Amino acid sequence: MTRKQVWLLVGTFTLLLLGGCGSTPKTSSLPVATPTQNQETTSQQAPSLQPEQWLAEAQRVWQQGEERDARNDLLLKAAQSYAELGQLAQARQILFTIRGSLGTPSQRNRYNLLLAELYQNDNKVGSQQRLRLLQSVTTTEPDLQQQQYRLMALEYARLGEWIEAANALLMSDPNAPDNIAQAWAWVNQSSPEQLASSAQHSQLAPYVSLRQLILDYGFNPDQLSQQLAQFQQVFRGHPLVANWPDNLNHPEKLEPGKRDNIVVMLPLSGRLQVTGMAIKEGILAAYFGETSRIKDVAPAQLQFIDTNTATTAELIEKSSSADWIIGPLLKENVDALLSQLPASAQILTLNRPSVINTALAASSDKPVLGDSPKQPVELLPARYSSQIYYALAPEDEARQLANRVFLQGHRSPILVASTNSLHQRMQDAFMEQWQRLTSGLAARQHSAPTKVTYSDNASLRDGILEALDVAQSKDRIKEIQSFANETLYDLPRNRRDIDAIVVFTSPEQTELVNPVIEASLSPFSGVRVPVFATSRSVDYAQSRNQWRDLENLHFLDMPWVLPDNPAPALAQQAEQLWPQRPTSLQRLFAFGVDAYNLIPRLNSLVGLPQLEYQGLTGSLSVNKDKEIVRRLPEAVVSQERITLIAE
Repeated sequence: MTRKQVWLLVGTFTLLLLGGCGSTPKTSSLPVATPTQNQETTSQQAPSLQPEQWLAEAQRVWQQGEERDARNDLLLKAAQSYAELGQLAQARQILFTIRGSLGTPSQRNRYNLLLAELYQNDNKVGSQQRLRLLQSVTTTEPDLQQQQYRLMALEYARLGEWIEAANALLMSDPNAPDNIAQAWAWVNQSSPEQLASSAQHSQLAPYVSLRQLILDYGFNPDQLSQQLAQFQQVFRGHPLVANWPDNLNHPEKLEPGKRDNIVVMLPLSGRLQVTGMAIKEGILAAYFGETSRIKDVAPAQLQFIDTNTATTAELIEKSSSADWIIGPLLKENVDALLSQLPASAQILTLNRPSVINTALAASSDKPVLGDSPKQPVELLPARYSSQIYYALAPEDEARQLANRVFLQGHRSPILVASTNSLHQRMQDAFMEQWQRLTSGLAARQHSAPTKVTYSDNASLRDGILEALDVAQSKDRIKEIQSFANETLYDLPRNRRDIDAIVVFTSPEQTELVNPVIEASLSPFSGVRVPVFATSRSVDYAQSRNQWRDLENLHFLDMPWVLPDNPAPALAQQAEQLWPQRPTSLQRLFAFGVDAYNLIPRLNSLVGLPQLEYQGLTGSLSVNKDKEIVRRLPEAVVSQERITLIAE
């Protein structure tokens, strides 16, 4: 049957049905049919037919006896058949036709489930609306229950509600291996706040307990092995134990391993000498701190190589006997070295390669909702890679900033970025993450970020005023004044839909941007619009007046430079040795400290994606692409002081 004939059949039957039903009730964008009875009839298994055959049978039944329930059963089967064939428009047309004539609870349940499935990728309908539709289904039919919870799990995952997603998935089938693996991954993605809500879902208790066990003992493989054995004994027979995660089968692989000889590759001369020396000083600080704590173990041998003067061949030769390599720093050196290193070499690069191992990248599935860079959606294989990539990537901060803005309930931000290539890259990363975060929302529940790109102070001010609609407000005021004979007292007003402003600017530019934004916001709304930035927009060594100009600025930064420094003794020593050191070099010093301290912990971090190491540069974990990712705290400037904000 041709497409034209199919549509003719659907259209003809629709006209017949509408004619028999009388007036058509009004409908919303996503009509909901709510069950009114608890008892349901179990749907009979029918032979698999083409949707056109179901339609023809429904038309015959309707024309002969006008048996509405029998006709609706056949039409629902036709719609389901169309949906399975990917012909969503035809399926929606059938549901639209019968939306007001559903007679039995079973039909209303099947209708709601199919409707939610048909609109699951429609951006005009949000996940919350689809969830309400799915929650209205009260069925005892196993196949419908399974479909209901599977669809609910998908919607919860789109919203980033990982505990609810895991619970719904297990409700659909708690024994399916794929469901167990995905539920375990979602539990590991959940935040501490989400974990607190898991107490109401008893079936998640073993999953949450196993995660907590890993967090408590992950950096101590011997204790972890004992705790895992005890867990398996307590929960023997549980589906999670029967489908035990692969990376927990060999805790001995998490041992730190040998690190007697460490080679460090940094630019210690030339134009990047200052950068390389700051990192070197951080590595040495961590090294001497470790040797002072561990008295009965011979210290590792550190060898520093200047990448500015050594060739790639010389780097390979000098590192041939190393247990671990730290560096290089420059991306081109990382690319050159990785292409020639033997597979057995253990290396923690201080930048990411241009192209990460294609086989690894191809095997990594994307999560439903791109959360933070730390996304343990997929368990790592039992055999771990020995190439780990650590970088202070600005794009990571931009993505994390998008997460923070979104989770705080903001839905209509303005993005302000200079024409600088770095700031444009950060803006692009923010936009990409924002699109993922808003994928579970209906179009009316958020708006695409308004972009302001500027090249100088004049274009900056004009761009902000235009984005806030202040320029248009001033024009309207002038127009009104031209018709009035008396003086008017006026105050321009900004757009009311804007709820956040995100800036990607240098520290000097941020001091100019923030006052312009503050001056452009109308005081009549009674709501203060927060301004968000990354660490690239803040410099602690600027003038004392900067904090006044940065009032109400929310920003991400590493713990080392924020209040409540996690290593106060080291901070005091660093201040004595390098007083008035620029902020950028302070961050590089912390980068070096963490690089050295990560080495004995890398096997645990790679093997257990749930783990985080609390470092000076942030909470550090390893994702499935073997990248060190940083979770940074948020701070705000208030009354010329920096205050940390709890997550």
